[in-house]
Amino acid sequence: MQNATLTSGDHEKGTKKERIDRCLAASSAYIACLGSDTMTARHLRTVFLAMTAVIAASCTSSPPSNSAPTTPTSTAVATPSDAALSAYNAFWTVVDAAYAAPQSKSWDADLKRVGSGQALASVLADVANYASLPAHVQGRIQRSPRVQSASGDRVSISDCVDLGDSRVVSDTTGQGLNDLKNRVQRFRSRSDVVTDATGRWLVDRTAPALDEPC
Repeated sequence: MQNATLTSGDHEKGTKKERIDRCLAASSAYIACLGSDTMTARHLRTVFLAMTAVIAASCTSSPPSNSAPTTPTSTAVATPSDAALSAYNAFWTVVDAAYAAPQSKSWDADLKRVGSGQALASVLADVANYASLPAHVQGRIQRSPRVQSASGDRVSISDCVDLGDSRVVSDTTGQGLNDLKNRVQRFRSRSDVVTDATGRWLVDRTAPALDEPC
């Protein structure tokens, strides 16, 4: 028996055929060819060559995705309570900045963007009073607001105000102007946050309850 010599070209064909064979192994048509006793080598080669292009293409193609279409994520809409709390925090952020530097600029426009009614009138009067002394507030005031009730365009907020190390200081002497020993350090405060004609939430009323410690 003569030993067949495998050329480099035959080796490349064999390597390609091995790759195709792995794909053909799952093909019912190929299995049928291999299982037929009447198929000659020439017939098998003919069938093999005819199927190579189709099956090789299917082996190199990405399988179809079975994943369901991605559903667009809906944008969460803020509830009235969330919107009111956000407006409440924004109000006091501006108020604290105005109290800390009442003479640095006119705070009217900034305060009108976050407040209305009695709450706005009260802080405008406080800022004007500090500027006239002149004095300012030093230190940090801590707050812990929570929604007490919500009805339509009005949300009531209950807060525990902690004056912390805050104090009113004279701009000219640097001395404190308030009685720290006798002041109420922590007290309850209630506020109403409402919407204006444009739907914007504003702090409309503030009512500190110094006789209610928290």
